[in-house]
Amino acid sequence: MLVADPHSPDFNTYASVDDLRTFAAGRGYTIPSDDGECGQLLMQAMDYLEGKSWRGQRSHTSQPLSWPRTGVRFDGVDLPDDAIPQRLVDAQCRLAIEAQEIDLTPSVAGGVAVTMERVEGAVTVQYEPGTNKASPSFPWFYSALRGLVVGGNQIRIERG
Repeated sequence: MLVADPHSPDFNTYASVDDLRTFAAGRGYTIPSDDGECGQLLMQAMDYLEGKSWRGQRSHTSQPLSWPRTGVRFDGVDLPDDAIPQRLVDAQCRLAIEAQEIDLTPSVAGGVAVTMERVEGAVTVQYEPGTNKASPSFPWFYSALRGLVVGGNQIRIERG
């Protein structure tokens, strides 16, 4: 069961199924009609998000998820230490949509299975479909969460 209330001890998601439906409808994405399937996609997206490094610190050491956070500034404004940024909710929804097609957190990193190799003047290599277990890359992710997440070729500059 999804619990999107950060004040609940069972808090386990930033986005609700309704958030996912609104996000998908507004952008023309197709998602399952079953709420349970949508919930599973959102949990897969949460697993991906919880693997990231975030700016600031958790608001409470006992909170189950990385957000809400303190010490996060975006565009010169301190973000409230008790809120989940809408951009984070949207990112979870977008990842849930991606999870319909790919495994967001593959358990085995490595190459794909080669099914054929031939050398005759030029090299031909054929790979087994669906065997690439490398971590997925989402070009939109770091730009959508700019200022919230650490990474994506971002550097922190502070005046001492």
